[in-house]
Amino acid sequence: MNNCKGFTLIELIATLVIFSVLAAILIPRYMDAETASKYRAIDMGVSEMNGRETLSWALVKLSNEGYRDDDQVWAQLLAGPGINLGPDYDWELDTPGPGNKKGTLRFKRDVFSPLNRNLSTIETPARWRRNL
Repeated sequence: MNNCKGFTLIELIATLVIFSVLAAILIPRYMDAETASKYRAIDMGVSEMNGRETLSWALVKLSNEGYRDDDQVWAQLLAGPGINLGPDYDWELDTPGPGNKKGTLRFKRDVFSPLNRNLSTIETPARWRRNL
């Protein structure tokens, strides 16, 4: 029997136990990492919207008419850079009327976050923020 090649039953069982433990640890961590990265994508979308708000606000301030109110900045945002962040993002705007601009931003239809937008003033552009 000294010339026999192969694995013993104990070696096979030990290998299966090791793989099972690794799978039990790594699979949940992978799932959490995937969800966390999608929430980071939501944060990036909010940052992009804040950049677009600042650009729209600056364009309004530099226009011949100057800054009058937040509705003027909102109209510039929709006409200029817009709120479309690409195919992976979906917006559901709640009551996009004067003074009440909030909604929900979704990423890849998996994760979402409600957002609020504060009003712009003559000194500061509007800002979007996540409701945590």
